[in-house]
Amino acid sequence: MLWRKVREHPHLAAAVLVLIASIRIVATYKILNHTIDEPAHLAAGMEWIQGGTYTYEDQHPPLARVLAATGLYLAGSRWSRNPDMYLEGYQLLGYDHRYTHNLFYSRAAMLPLLWIASAVVYLWTRRIAGALDGVVAVLIFTTIPPILGHAGLATTDMALTAFTSAAALAALYWAEKPSWGRSAFFGATVGLAVLSKFSALLFLPSALLVIYAVNLAERRPRFWPVLSEVTARLIPAAISLVAIACVIGAAYRFTYGASPFFPLPLPCPAFFNGIHAVWEHNKEGHPAWLLGERRQHGFWYYYLVVTAVKTPLALLLLTILAPFLRIRQTAIPLAFAGAILFVASFGSINIGIRHILPIYTGLSVCAGIAAARLLRDRRTARTIAVMFLVGWQAISGLTDHPDYLAYTNELAGPRPDRILADSDLDWGQDMKRLALRLHQLRVNEFTFKLFNLGYLAAGNDFPGFVPMPDGNRPRPGWNAISITPWRITGEPRWAETATPKERIGGSILLYYFPE
Repeated sequence: MLWRKVREHPHLAAAVLVLIASIRIVATYKILNHTIDEPAHLAAGMEWIQGGTYTYEDQHPPLARVLAATGLYLAGSRWSRNPDMYLEGYQLLGYDHRYTHNLFYSRAAMLPLLWIASAVVYLWTRRIAGALDGVVAVLIFTTIPPILGHAGLATTDMALTAFTSAAALAALYWAEKPSWGRSAFFGATVGLAVLSKFSALLFLPSALLVIYAVNLAERRPRFWPVLSEVTARLIPAAISLVAIACVIGAAYRFTYGASPFFPLPLPCPAFFNGIHAVWEHNKEGHPAWLLGERRQHGFWYYYLVVTAVKTPLALLLLTILAPFLRIRQTAIPLAFAGAILFVASFGSINIGIRHILPIYTGLSVCAGIAAARLLRDRRTARTIAVMFLVGWQAISGLTDHPDYLAYTNELAGPRPDRILADSDLDWGQDMKRLALRLHQLRVNEFTFKLFNLGYLAAGNDFPGFVPMPDGNRPRPGWNAISITPWRITGEPRWAETATPKERIGGSILLYYFPE
């Protein structure tokens, strides 16, 4: 009965799945406090809205920041022009002593990004396999814990996912028929992807080149027809470039001025300064932790490991099934995800699955098509097996609610902090829950290895604490350790062998030592 209704109304079924995911995300807003990066993004976005400038920090483009700050502005917060970006962000969140209210609105403004990404998954799957396959793909996509986790934050990663995926799908429609309208739309989506995060400048060209290579391998055309195809698309490509320039220029208010790294004035100098800042950051590296090892310049296998332990196993198995079933339609979405994963492996900033979040649109399309193909198979054993996998996928993150951000699959075991840290587990999101737990325990003072001091700066109630000293001996009484600063620095050393009394969310370990 249910399957018949889905067949009759696939668009409605997909919309219901997205609605359920949205409700799950909204349910986390009042439980998880702001992460480390959210105040900075909100400050920069509010400066753009109220001040008409973009000077706080240009390493991230403005799109997602402005979207989140719009929600905060509607909540009543106002820019105070504090010269420190983070302090400004804390003031915005704590504005009028309504921290939870302000954070709720800033995060709610990001929900349309989940809707856009889900629509891309549905349309992409429907385009190559059918509407029912699209519904299954949306079911898979909207139950991926890292997607649910990052869609619930006022950060840049879900914007990158939505618009990089939208640009890839727009490219497929454009390649089919490069009309003026499709050329402009393709250019606009590319511009929005770049305005989401500068990594789109690497991800999109790489993915599109690999997709085109797969297409050529399937068709095996001769040289002259390929050359004719390329030349016929030169003018449409120029239209797309104009659209890209217009979208980016509008976001940076069509400014014109000097740049510290270029001798001549540039249009939208903050845009080019941001690209340069990301380049410098990548050269300098970033402290990272993986499988018990600390590095400044990353691990070439980092994203392979985090994908293996942060992705539900059912999704991985369904994706692997697609090539074994020789489903030709999955080659392009798989190429999209693979190209992003490959390019990311050369980076020196290894701080979370969030940096390659767009791979999940490609994987969801592949897994959705494979699952739908097997569901239509009349062999009972196959049908039961795929129903088990789809059901496993659907409930994979439910037991971890609301800790989608810190989710790891069964491969990570009971102590995932021995494998991962940073935004994969601890992005400072559990300070509110720690405060509530310590109040329940009637703890007036404790020792803390702190990560998110901004929770206190935003004006929230918190028990008294003293900084945790380095060394091999803990202080008597209650001790709390945020996983990220502990794993990145290796201090305190006693935490390697001590057993925590309990875990707060997915990111803080709580210990008690008698006098």
